Amino acid sequence: MRSNAPGSAFTRRGFLQSGLLAAGAMALPAVLAGCSQSAGKTGQKGALNVWWWGEQEAAGMKGWMNSTVAAYNKSGRDKLGQVKAVLQQSDTLYTAFRTAAAAKTGPDIQYFWGGTQALEDVWAGRVAPLDGALPKSLIERVPKDSRRETYWDGHQWGLPFYELNTAFAYNKKMFERAGLDPENPPTTWDDFIAALAALKKSGVTPFGAGFKDAYLGGWLVSYFGQQEFDSVEDAIAPFRGDVEYSGEKYFGWLDRVKELIDKGYFNDDVLSLDLYQGQQLFETGKAAITNSAQPQIVGFERELGSDTVGVMLAPVWGTGKLAKSFPGASQVLTMTSFSHKEDRSAKFLEYIREPAMMKAMYDACGAIAPDSKFDNAWLTSNTDKRMAELKTQMPSFWFQYYYPFPFENNGVTPAVQQLFQPGGTIAAGQKMLTDSISKWKKQQASEVRAYKKWELLK
Repeated sequence: MRSNAPGSAFTRRGFLQSGLLAAGAMALPAVLAGCSQSAGKTGQKGALNVWWWGEQEAAGMKGWMNSTVAAYNKSGRDKLGQVKAVLQQSDTLYTAFRTAAAAKTGPDIQYFWGGTQALEDVWAGRVAPLDGALPKSLIERVPKDSRRETYWDGHQWGLPFYELNTAFAYNKKMFERAGLDPENPPTTWDDFIAALAALKKSGVTPFGAGFKDAYLGGWLVSYFGQQEFDSVEDAIAPFRGDVEYSGEKYFGWLDRVKELIDKGYFNDDVLSLDLYQGQQLFETGKAAITNSAQPQIVGFERELGSDTVGVMLAPVWGTGKLAKSFPGASQVLTMTSFSHKEDRSAKFLEYIREPAMMKAMYDACGAIAPDSKFDNAWLTSNTDKRMAELKTQMPSFWFQYYYPFPFENNGVTPAVQQLFQPGGTIAAGQKMLTDSISKWKKQQASEVRAYKKWELLK
């Protein structure tokens, strides 16, 4: 059974929140030169080391990885050595890798959280491009929206390993008792506000959330902060220095969050609960809606029943082409620049993308590989089927995987937190957002240069 994975994934964001990831990214003197490094093709003997993460996010993946590695080693496909897969801890995933990279030893294949949380190590020269190592046909099986997150400087650096899709879970029975259609949740902002008002009037907390641990802001900006964007270019433009982060295009989401707060649609103790505790309000029937990730929503469905749990996308308030987008992202596997086993790494990555392996991974832990050879007929839950359907109807985009993390840590988080406090204002939030970008640009000049060089996959 799939677990409520995001409860563990929060450790990841806690690690990022601590500033360790940002601190590691400060040492990027080789930001542009280092990216040309590539792993050797010497076919060096010895263990092929895979450092991975994911059990914490999709329970059951450890069993799949162990059985997959055992089957691969038994098959004799690699004549030069055995694959050795080591599950990494959340709080040392990046620090352990960077220590190993400095010594030019350790993993041949390395797992990263996606988007800019992988590209920081690309920019530092610790990762080799996949182009030329993996077959072009395999790379092109991955949807462009997934590949785009780790496509930089004309190369594909990360192989999207599994999807990390997000949405709102909602309680169908609470909707029905409030006079709402349980099978047709609101899709527009006005209808959403009307639904929340009806839910509140019926005596339930409309939206259950927690912000004590500072993670909720990244979710909210990723649900609502892109809705005046016409393309992903708009997401990275302020960080490239092409435009200012200002105006309705970039600030409009703050007004919508403030409206939800002012009308009392969140639980009163939102600042006293951690993110997962806030989501538990939904699980225990104390809130009608919560922000969630796909594995967790499936867990809700299996616990509470498909007649109770539904899934809906964030309501549309904006007019941009990305106002209606699927909140999807991917975690990635990469090949390290200091490895001398490129050919062997590529063969193992090809193996885990064989249809039988992808199906086995889904069966074991519910992780969905973004790959045209992943057959949606394998999906077993209503939530998975519904999200797969929604994903075909619109572009997939998750803002958090395109902005630098200090923007969230120093801007988004305090900007939203103060809105929940007495006297919190939109103007104060706007200043925090712009100040965070200015501070990042001064402190991370090498990352700014990398953003300027970032030409998105079309």
